[in-house]
Amino acid sequence: MTSDAAMVTGTVAPGFEPVADAFGASIDEVGEGGAAFAAVLDNRSVVDLWAGRAGERPWAADTRAVLMSTTKGLVAVVLARLVERGELDVEAPVARYWPEFAAAGKAKVTVAQLLSHTAGLITVPGYEELMRPGGEGWDRTDEIVRRLAGATPRWTPGTAVGYHGITFGWLTGELVRRVTGRTTGALLREEVAGPLGLELDLGTPHERQQLVAPVVLPAADEPVDPADEALFESPAWIDMILAVDGRNVLTEADAFFTAPAILALELGGSNATGTARALAALYGTLAAEGERDGVHILSPETIALFSAERISGTDQVLQGPHRYGLGFERPVDMPGGTFGWGPHDEAFGHGGHGGQIAFADPVSRVGVGFVRSHLSLTSPLGPRLVDALYHCV
Repeated sequence: MTSDAAMVTGTVAPGFEPVADAFGASIDEVGEGGAAFAAVLDNRSVVDLWAGRAGERPWAADTRAVLMSTTKGLVAVVLARLVERGELDVEAPVARYWPEFAAAGKAKVTVAQLLSHTAGLITVPGYEELMRPGGEGWDRTDEIVRRLAGATPRWTPGTAVGYHGITFGWLTGELVRRVTGRTTGALLREEVAGPLGLELDLGTPHERQQLVAPVVLPAADEPVDPADEALFESPAWIDMILAVDGRNVLTEADAFFTAPAILALELGGSNATGTARALAALYGTLAAEGERDGVHILSPETIALFSAERISGTDQVLQGPHRYGLGFERPVDMPGGTFGWGPHDEAFGHGGHGGQIAFADPVSRVGVGFVRSHLSLTSPLGPRLVDALYHCV
């Protein structure tokens, strides 16, 4: 279908037309970029819609977005597969697999603490002289990992929660490498995205980077919540985001996440690329007990292990309520509602900066993906489409 009035393109199953109507009614929320929304019910696509532009061209069926922190959910799936195969134990010390990690009092830090943002390793020691927000130094993975192995936790691991927004990628990436001798991106491609036919990459090859929509920064006149202003000035946030002289990867996102060299890196906290369709299909598979079309991704038991809440409380970095499983976020009631993940507390997934949404709802057996290229801190478009979806479900 194509809505000429609203410029929304794609398909919806009978009974899900209100989702397309909601998208068209909110088309201005797409801004100067594009957006896509997809949903899967019982492993069947029911919504696959897109609108707007990807740089100089219209957003198309195969246009990808930079997934920002939604990347972390993909990494969680890869690690869950290692656990299911018996190659990794979430209750074991990280140092069992990565001996150097035991330095600075971290000998007892567990894999579960690493994945649930309770390890206290929110920054890279001395990053100011190693890395720059424009991308310089971000390819020095061996040195970054060496510094993280020697880092002292900000708090006693397991006693508090604080978002490992960027370090999550290097920490989990090195853990995967120590266990398997391979990279997270390779395992994602060969064991998950490939078998399921999903348009997802962590470490996007140059030949597929042309599919990625350029990132557009939030509008200069977009209002900023006073709480967000305070957050962006807090020492913990500044260290977590690896800020230098007031600049960071989010203030430079339009350049940072569009640079070919950065897209080719595996930054497991932030730079996977993919379509909303692929996210919905992956999470739809998880919502349907981990299998689709005869392809096994995870057992129900492993999904339950990784999606179960491990910790909740005030996040030491984000300064608000948060709930984490193992690599997955859980819904949080906020003054304006939840993350936009539907009505069921059993949902799990991961959001991303600027408005990205990806989650599984095992109660309704629904998987959802929403991506956008014009980042926003305030747009309700994604949650509005989720609401429209659940009215149909």
